[in-house]
This record gives sequence, C-alpha cells and structure tokens, in this order.
Amino acid sequence: MSRTKVFFKNVYIASIMGIAAILFILKYLHFIFAGSSSLLLFLIVIAYTAWYGGLRAGLFATGMSAAANAYLLVEPYHDLYIANSSEILRTVLLVSAGVMASLILALLHKKQHQTLHMVMQREKQLNKEIAERTRMQADRHLYISLAKSNTEFMAMCDTECRAFFINDAGLRLVGLDNLEQGLKTHIVELFFPEDQAFIMNEFFPAVIQKGRGEIEIRFRHFKTGEALWMIYNVFALKDLNDEIVGFGTVSTNITERKHAEEALRKSQMELNRAQAVAHIGSWRKDFRKNILEWSDEHFRICGLSKDTPLTCHSFLDIVHPADRQLVEAAWKDALAGKPYDIEHRIIVGDKIKWVRELAELEFDESGLLLSGFGTTEDITDFKISQETLHQERSFLRQVIDASPSVIFVKDREGRFLLGNEALAQSYGTKPENLIGLTENSFNSNADEVAQFAHDDLEVISSRKSKVISEVKVTHSDSSVHWYSTVKIPLLDGEGNCNKLLCVATDITERKRALEAMRLADRRKDEYLAVLAHELRNPLAPIRNAVQLLKMQELTHPKLAASFNIIDRQVTHMARLLDDLLDVALIMRGKITLKTERLELTGIVNTALETSSPLIESRGQELILLQTTTPQWIKGDRVRLTQVLSNLLNNASKYTSEGGKITLSVTREGSDAVIEVSDTGIGIAPETLPQIFDLFTQANHSLAHTQGGLGIGLTLVRKLVEIHGGTVTAASAGQGQGSSFTVRLPALLVNSSATEPAVIEPALPMPKFRILVVDDYVDAAESLALVLQTEGHEVETADCGMKALERAQVFQPQVVLLDIGLPDVDGYEIAKRLRTLPETRDAILIAVTGYGQTEDRELSKVAGFNHHLLKPIDFVKLSALLASSQNSQGG
Repeated sequence: MSRTKVFFKNVYIASIMGIAAILFILKYLHFIFAGSSSLLLFLIVIAYTAWYGGLRAGLFATGMSAAANAYLLVEPYHDLYIANSSEILRTVLLVSAGVMASLILALLHKKQHQTLHMVMQREKQLNKEIAERTRMQADRHLYISLAKSNTEFMAMCDTECRAFFINDAGLRLVGLDNLEQGLKTHIVELFFPEDQAFIMNEFFPAVIQKGRGEIEIRFRHFKTGEALWMIYNVFALKDLNDEIVGFGTVSTNITERKHAEEALRKSQMELNRAQAVAHIGSWRKDFRKNILEWSDEHFRICGLSKDTPLTCHSFLDIVHPADRQLVEAAWKDALAGKPYDIEHRIIVGDKIKWVRELAELEFDESGLLLSGFGTTEDITDFKISQETLHQERSFLRQVIDASPSVIFVKDREGRFLLGNEALAQSYGTKPENLIGLTENSFNSNADEVAQFAHDDLEVISSRKSKVISEVKVTHSDSSVHWYSTVKIPLLDGEGNCNKLLCVATDITERKRALEAMRLADRRKDEYLAVLAHELRNPLAPIRNAVQLLKMQELTHPKLAASFNIIDRQVTHMARLLDDLLDVALIMRGKITLKTERLELTGIVNTALETSSPLIESRGQELILLQTTTPQWIKGDRVRLTQVLSNLLNNASKYTSEGGKITLSVTREGSDAVIEVSDTGIGIAPETLPQIFDLFTQANHSLAHTQGGLGIGLTLVRKLVEIHGGTVTAASAGQGQGSSFTVRLPALLVNSSATEPAVIEPALPMPKFRILVVDDYVDAAESLALVLQTEGHEVETADCGMKALERAQVFQPQVVLLDIGLPDVDGYEIAKRLRTLPETRDAILIAVTGYGQTEDRELSKVAGFNHHLLKPIDFVKLSALLASSQNSQGG
C-alpha cells in the first residue's frame, strides 16, 4: 500500500475518533462546555478532516457528524428519526456548514499543498542538481585519473577523428612519445593502410547509427611497424542535447591472446589431425548404473550414428563371426583380472575392418565390477600395410635374388646382414647361410678380404658413398672375377652409420670384351696402315708411268687427256686414303698439329692448286673474293689446306657441270672467316643437322657418281675444331645450293709482318746418284725410269740386304727406301745405311704406304731426312732434291 493511501486512511480514522470524542463529551461531559452548541464542536472535526484529508474526507466527516448528532443527541435517541423541527434545522445547518467548510478548507489546503510541494520539489531538484554536479565533477576527476592510470588504450576524438585525449598507456602502446605528438596524429593513422577505408567508411558510420561498436582489428606501432591486435571498443560522445560530438574508445590489447589463439589453433589442428590419423575411439561404462558412452571416433569406427542407442551388444553385433568367440573369451579373461588387449575384425556395412581393443576394468573390494574404460583403434590400414609389407619383402627378396648383381648389407664388424642369391652362388652357399658371417668365412684371398674391410670401414666412417670401378674377387671355385662396385652408407634415424649397402656388378665378361676391343682396335689400326700401304703400292707404278709418259713429247691430244685423267684419279685415290687414315687418327685423338704463323692467302692458293683440276674438269666457274688486308692465323699449314681443299672438292662434287663456286676470305671481329658456297643440289633440312657426321652424304646417288666415302666433312669439322675454330653449314633446301663457313681465331700483326717473302729464282735441277729400294718391282722400275729420264743415275734393289750391298758399291747420294721390305724393314736398313761411310751423309727419303703420325716419327728416329707417301708426288720429290742440293752446296 502506498504512503498516500495510508495517510488518507489515518485521516478517516482520526475523523471518526474525533466525532466519537465529541459525542462522549456532549453526553457525559457537557458541563465542561457550559451548554455550548454541539455544532461548533462538529465543525472543528469537519474542518480538521477537510484540511488534512481533502474534500472527500470533509464530506465524510460531515455525514458522520450529522448521523451521530441525530442518532445520539436528538430525541428520540438511538434512532435516526427527528421529531423536533428545530433539531432538523440544526442538523441541516450542520450539514450545510460542514459541506461549505469542507469545500473551502479543501481548496485552501490543496492550494497551499501545491505551493509547498512546488517549493519542496524545486528544493529537491536543486539539491539533486548540486549533488549531480558534484558527483559528475568527482566522476570526471575519477575518470581522468582512471584513464591516465589505466593500462588499456583510451582515447577520445571529435567527429573528424582528431584526437583530443590519449592516455599514457595508449601512447606507449602505439609508440608515440608524448600527448602532443598523439594529438597531432589522426585517429585513422593508428590503423594499417589496408584497414583505413573500412574504419572510416563502414565502422564509424555504424557507430554513429548505433551509438557504439566493437571490432577486433590491428593497430600499427609507429616506430616498429609491428601489428598490435586490439578489441577496438568505440562509443559515441554526446552533449546535453543528445547530439554526437565525438567518439571515445577503451580498447584492449589482445596481441598475446591472438598469438596464443593462433598457437592454440595450430595445436588444435595438429591434435585433430593426430586424432584423425590415429583413428582411436574410446568408450566408458558404469556397470552399476548400466550407462555406456562412446566417443565420436568410436561411433565412426563402428559405422554407427551418434543417436544410436547403446547396449553391451552394440559392439558385439558387428564383431566378425569368425572372431566373436575370440572376443568373448578375451572379455571373460578380463573379468577374471587378466589384461584385455586383442586384435580382431568387425563388419561395417559391406567392409571388414581390423581393430585393436584395450580395456581397464575397475572392481570393488569384494570383486564386483564397477566400471570400465577402453579404447578401440582402427588398424585396418596397418593390417593392410603389414600384409603389403610382407608381400613387398617377399617381392624384394625375389628381385634381389633374381638380380645378376651381387647385393648385400654389412655391419661395422663386416658381418653380412643380408645377401642375395648372386653373392651366395659366388661363395658356394645359400643366402641364409651368409647371415652373421664375414668375408673370411668364404673368401680364401686374405689381400682381397683386407681391402674389402678397408673400403667398408671408409664408407661407414665417412658416411659417403664410394664407387670402385674395378675390384677383383676370388670365388669359392678359385675363379677370379672383376666387379664394378658401389658402396652406400646406411644411416639410422639419428644420422649414425653402422651399416652399408653394396651393389656389385660382374664385369668380367665386359672387361674381357674391352680387352678384345682394344686388341681389335689395335689390329684395325694395323690393318688400315697395311691396307693403305697395299693400296698405295699399285698406285705408285701407275703414277710413275704417267709421269714418264708426260715427260715424252705427245702429239696426240687424246693421249695427253688420257694421261691427265689417269693422273687425277690416282691423286683422287691417294686423297681418299689420306682422308680415311686421317679421320681414324682424329677419332682416336692421335693427330698432332705442326702449328706456325700463316697467312691465309698461301693456304687458299695451295688448296686451289689441289682442287682446280676437278673444278676445271667439270667446267665450273670459280669466283675468288679476298680482302686486301692479309689475314694471319696460327695453325697447321697442311691440315688447313686439307680443310679448304675438301670444302672445294665437296662443292664441286655436288654442283652440276657449268655451276658456280664462290670462295671468300674476310675478317669479322677477331675471326678470320672462310666461306665456300655453291649453286649445287643443296642440302635437305632433315639432313643439315647431321651433315658433318661420319659417313653422311647429302645425296647418295650423286655422291657415288662423283666418288666419296662420306668422311670429308667430318674431317673438316674435326680439323677446324682442334684449331680452336668452328664450321657451319647452311642451305635454303634442295636445289638451292649450300654454303660452308669456317671461322678461325685471327692474329693481330703489324704491317711488317704482312710483307711478302722474296721469291728466289729456281735453280736448275741437279743430277744425283739415286738408289731405289722397293720389293714391288713395277713401282721400283717405273720410278727408276722417271728419275733416269730426268737425268739421274739410278740403281734398284728389291730387298734390304741387297740395298746395303749395292749402296757400298754404288755410293748413292739419295736413297728412296720403302719401309715394308720382305727381309728387313726400312727403318733398320736406314739405321744401317747411316753407319756405312759410303751413305753416312746420303739423303734418305722414306717412300712408303705407311703415313700415320707414328710412322713418320719412326722414320725420323731411324735417320730418314724425309717421308713421302706412295704414289710419289713428283713436284714434292723435285723440291726435296732441289733443297738437298742447296743444303749440300752450303
């Protein structure tokens, strides 16, 4: 009940009690008032009631007073009936006066009460405002003190995001030195550039609309640039008119929490991954309350949904029928106190899984089962892997046993830990008998065993693989085999090495084959030399006969043309033999260069002399383009001439009669460039990449027509490369001609080096006593005829011993000596001639079909002055004889 209602209740009670008191006084104590009118007394009560209780209370008191007066004070008493008219009038007067008094007093009291209430309300409001201001002032000081001492980031800014307060902790947090610096910093600069647009365009507008906002976002440290994760809690600042005048924030640094959350997230991910990988579920049962609980993973393993009602049969029902008896027996043993650890199968849908169960049971003191806890691990993959591993081991065993190579694993003490069938067979035992034993048990060769142990310890100690190209191993049957071996260290999980793997391949047959190949290669070289010698022998008398006929005066032009044809073909045949031998030498890396400083013009002229007869015979046009500045290089004159003549001959062979061949010599940078181009058949695109390969020909039919072995360009490339240069081929295609470009390193020389040498006039050919020694009679006699025609005195001998005899009598000045004689070789004869006083100073010239480098070296050692190949080039022979006369004359 409210206080107002209680007050009015009390007024009503007071008015009733007042009326009762008046009645008592008028009836029993009327002598006190000495006959005073009762009306006055009732009016006092009515006035009091109306004053404090209001109009309703005054009317209530008036009614009660009138009733009490009529009932108790007017005769007949105790009855509301009034017999006397004067009493009626008095009662009406009482009521009228009471109503008027109640009305007037109630209005006066209300007015006074309202005025008093307004004064009290105003006083109360003033006191409240004073208290509020005092409290606000205190709160302000408190808030400022709290803000300054608070460790959180606290700041306030206006609606333009210009800060007007940042607490000390906030300044330190973002790397600002003082408040002045902080007030100059726009709030948006607290954030990273990629977040600023969101803060200004989305976040603050939302704060204005809702009055506050909160977000997790990064602050930027002004000095280090590091990210500070904050709970950015922003609220709107309003004035007394409820208008937003700025923003305030109390933001919490959650960087450590973020780091912890990230670490926790990673940890949780790893835990989840571990649980998923482990496939281990768990169960718990309270046997007293018969409550069974499964983990989520246990439900997954068993293939049941989480809302499946669980009983003791929920798991037994999915146990594989063949394993159910095993499971029940293991459970009975567990109830008897034995460990429960069992592997068995379960049926999940149409799949069979393998699981491993572990359980611990809790009993009370009397042996009553209270509870149990267990785990169920899905080991299906492990079982499959185990079976696969078993199969793989069996397969690997078959593979290493089937391998022809020896495969084994040893420990540091040299004991076999594994060995395959090949090793067991080599040592006359079975693979299983190798395990635990060492080489000493099977190999009787102590030196081999010691070397094996040394190599094994070296690999294990260094932890580095070792390749042994050849190692000798004695088998149990005392046979010697050769192996190519690789030994590999085997490291354990900690990086330690106590074992090694060895794979050894039996190369005995290969070694024998290599020896056979070397022997065959040596025999091939010998065969080529003999072949060249034997092929050159019949060419020699042909060349000699042609030379002899040329020296006669021939009037018939057809005869002269025929002799020229024979001469060219002999020269061509000799060149083919030279190329064949040269390419064989180059392929084996046995060719040596006699390098000197050369001017390309001389090489070009010599090559043209060699190739011009072929070019002229085919009626082809040769265009020579050279720079006026001489091009000097360093190289072998003979070999470079051979390169250029081969290119010219190749161009002539593959260009039709009447075609055009162009030879140009230029300088490009540091290279001297020689280019031979033609208008011939060209080179097909598919042939161009292999054009320099051995036995490759651009057009087989044409090549066979013109002759050739397909080795000329190979020889060109090899000779150019060993000179440090390059050669390339180009062609627009078949029928479009081709060009070959040789680039050689050029020398930098001064003008004096380019002056041409003075050519001395040729002296008349002197006449010599010449002894020709050759077992090939036609060659000896034809050469003797040529030399005799030139005016020399000539004798012949068909073997070495006859040569020695005739030399003592004939005393030759020049000896043309064949190497391959039937009794004693030419090298030995030359040595003996040098010991005879008659031939000690004679000019010894080897005339032979053996033209390899080692042959020339042997002739030089034997005492020969010169080495000529069959068939003899008479121009060279004449030059040698002329130079011999000069040296003798000097």
